[in-house]
Amino acid sequence: MNLKIIDRYLWTSTLQGLVIAWLALVLLDVFFAFISEAEKTNALYTTTQATVYLIYTLPARFYEFFPNAALIGTLLGLGNLAANSEFIAMRAAGLSISRIIFSVVKLGLLLAALLFVLGEWVVPNTDLQARNFKVKLKNKNIVLVGGAGLWVKEKNSIINIGSVISNTQVSDVSIYTFKSDHSGLESLTEVKNATAIETGWDFKQVTTTEFDKLGVSKNRDASASSINFVDPDILETATVDPNQLSSSALTKFIDYQKENDIKTDKYELIYWKRFSIPLSAIVMLILAMPFLFGSNRGGGAGQRVFIGIIVGIVFYLANRSVNELGIVYGFSPIVSAFMPSLLFFVIGLLALRRVR
Repeated sequence: MNLKIIDRYLWTSTLQGLVIAWLALVLLDVFFAFISEAEKTNALYTTTQATVYLIYTLPARFYEFFPNAALIGTLLGLGNLAANSEFIAMRAAGLSISRIIFSVVKLGLLLAALLFVLGEWVVPNTDLQARNFKVKLKNKNIVLVGGAGLWVKEKNSIINIGSVISNTQVSDVSIYTFKSDHSGLESLTEVKNATAIETGWDFKQVTTTEFDKLGVSKNRDASASSINFVDPDILETATVDPNQLSSSALTKFIDYQKENDIKTDKYELIYWKRFSIPLSAIVMLILAMPFLFGSNRGGGAGQRVFIGIIVGIVFYLANRSVNELGIVYGFSPIVSAFMPSLLFFVIGLLALRRVR
């Protein structure tokens, strides 16, 4: 028996079902998202702009729905082989169940690697572009630049914020103030940390460099509060979303949080989910196998898709619940990220042991 031909046949059938399920889930999500965005349209935010924004978010939606699409698509694609007794023919020709599963898992490993690339490099960049697009519509003076923090124009000043922790807390700030006639740089103010208070901002570790005709002078202060800075409400539109950071950027951000004694559970969870989501795609492929070789192999496509949707919803709810409970009760982020996938993986293996 030519195993390469069998592999290609199984892969083709799986991919056909997976692509159909993937597109269906994403298009359904985009449809409801478009309805939500359409309610926000006005003279400054048109339907065309809403469509452009949704296009930017497509990679993130494909990334999010892939595990469920893998389950439903496998049931849909390989389910047709089971319904036509093709698996029985393969087994009669000497191909074991474990060998069929191994072939599908090989495809899963390849898809998981591609999914990791999508989540690590493509999704953060497109999410940043989507956020940039909306921010520019809300405030023409704000621009987010990947890898360079946040740039804000405030009157005669250009402000670079290295790290936006929240709309009330920032760090590594550089304020370039220009002369009123725009003939040159008047001063450079560097701030290590800034926190919003009722009367404005409280700045810590401030270094001010002034440029005038007599030369350059530099002053250092432990704190200050009279520096011209951006309004916290405006800054809120540009708050850093950790989902828009790569794993390396998240690592640096987590290290910074720890150095400043700030809780990092949320960010560590997002970091580990970058690895658990590709793993969950493989788990979903394995979880589909018992339904294909079990008593449901003769069922119709509608029945298999329904089973996939139910199992996918249970996995989604379990995953979200464990993630949220982990943050609330202080579980290890790595445990919260991988526990649902490992639990369903064990369930899938136990179910496969009953298949004959």
